[in-house]
Amino acid sequence: MTITLLIMAIQKFLKEQLADDMRPVPPVLLGYLPQSNAGNPGYPVIKIRPAEGEGDSGQGQIQIKLQFGAQSEDDTGLIDMLNLMERVRILLLRKRVLEQQFVMDASWKMKLNEEHPAADWGGELTTTWVLPQIRPEVKL
Repeated sequence: MTITLLIMAIQKFLKEQLADDMRPVPPVLLGYLPQSNAGNPGYPVIKIRPAEGEGDSGQGQIQIKLQFGAQSEDDTGLIDMLNLMERVRILLLRKRVLEQQFVMDASWKMKLNEEHPAADWGGELTTTWVLPQIRPEVKL
């Protein structure tokens, strides 16, 4: 449930922040495109997907991948996508703490999809988040 709360917090934060400076505001989706839009997704788009996590008795962390998509018959799709990725990266690095419990590590990774259909552009921003510590319930 903690990971669910994290991706929902990222979604809420991005929707609020992007609404302040982008028109139209790109959809910020959890996981995948809805089946009803799979053939013709609205672009640009941001998908939030949990990736790999690990932890020990001290703390846990998880990588969250933000996948971006844009569409254009020329290079404006690439520019639009890169601008959106950069805007989201800056927003997250400025804030770094969501819902007073999820802390984003300052490290990040970005990559572009090497292969893509002619008019579709895709990229991915990987972030690492520290999860709140779970305390054991012990009755003495």
